[in-house]
Amino acid sequence: MESLPGAPWLEALLDAVVVVDGEGRILRANRRCESLLGWPPAELVGREVECLVPVRLEAGHRAHRERFQAAPVPRPMGGGLQLVALHRDGEEIAVEIALGPIAGAGAVLVTIRDVRAERARLEELRVKSIALDEAANGIVITDADGVIEWTNRAVTRMTGYGPEELVGRRPSLLKSGAHEDGFYRHLWEEIRAGRTWQGAIINRRKDGSRYHEEQTIAPVRDAQGVIRHFIAIKHDGTERVQAELALREAHAELGQRLVEIEELHGRVREQAIRDELTGLYNRRYFDETLAREVARAGRDRTTLALAMLDLDHFKQVNDRRGHVEGDRILAELGRLLLTQTRSADVACRYGGEEFAVVLLGADREVGVRRAEAWRRRFEAERELSGEAGCTLSAGVAQSRPGERSEELLARADAALYQAKAAGRNRVVAAP
Repeated sequence: MESLPGAPWLEALLDAVVVVDGEGRILRANRRCESLLGWPPAELVGREVECLVPVRLEAGHRAHRERFQAAPVPRPMGGGLQLVALHRDGEEIAVEIALGPIAGAGAVLVTIRDVRAERARLEELRVKSIALDEAANGIVITDADGVIEWTNRAVTRMTGYGPEELVGRRPSLLKSGAHEDGFYRHLWEEIRAGRTWQGAIINRRKDGSRYHEEQTIAPVRDAQGVIRHFIAIKHDGTERVQAELALREAHAELGQRLVEIEELHGRVREQAIRDELTGLYNRRYFDETLAREVARAGRDRTTLALAMLDLDHFKQVNDRRGHVEGDRILAELGRLLLTQTRSADVACRYGGEEFAVVLLGADREVGVRRAEAWRRRFEAERELSGEAGCTLSAGVAQSRPGERSEELLARADAALYQAKAAGRNRVVAAP
């Protein structure tokens, strides 16, 4: 019969070791038993080995021990069983156990290895693996050559391809043709240089439909700094892109609508301030403009001239030839004033056959010359058409410092009446 293992040999081991006889009593133990299980070796000797087993497992352990004693077969570490040992203070400790019969001694060498750290690491990996597989974002891991090694479920939802269809293939399986070769060449240059790439890719699903993929690809290095893998985090941005496109289209449509509304508003405003027959500004706009511009001229110490115009003999022509002919003459004078005034001037139909032109920045002499030119032009056009008989009279006044618009209008009107009284078809300047 061989002797039992000696103390020096047991103490050289890194694991806790006990020697158990056929009755299940501990014959020897090394010092590692105290650091792992809380038992000094001397206190373990003579105790049943079940003192190291949780009470809930004690009955099963006895039965297992008896079967092993009946047919002792060495059992190495790593059998895959989730074993626990009982610490002296009652804590359960994750362990692996190896059994080795001692030939000729009827005893068993029990090696107990602390696997708490390894179990915790494996559990952490398991949890992380589940988290990665259940993540909302797609995750693809490739080797350094870009061959797919692993994908999570989100990738299947995104692409329509199962893991078995992707593993061993390259991501180019998803190419849609929307990008030029230079796009992918730049991508690979970036990640092979060890840089993280971020961008959007239009890919194609298994069913042939395109989708927008927002992607981050990062290299994974080994301990020596060599790139061994690439990991890609993918997000299906199709709905966002479609929403942004719809929003841009809505904005464009809204912009067009606003332009149309502005144009309509402008037309409505023009209609509100324009005389429909002549196209000139109406009386309301004239009153507002004259008051505003007279006040501004007073503040800025500039001048303006006001010309009041009236068609001579218009009532007789209108009565003799009818309102249609009268409207035509009014429209004719309106066209003349529209084309023969500056953009800064304000030409208005004051009422009936009377018209007014506000000449910004002009003095009395300039106003007289302009009014005389309109009078001559109107007379010439009437004679050329063979419709003489309706002429133009005008009165011109220059604004004075501190003068109100009503006073300027009264002076221009008085000059107009003077022109009428002097025989018509002439221009008179107010003093």
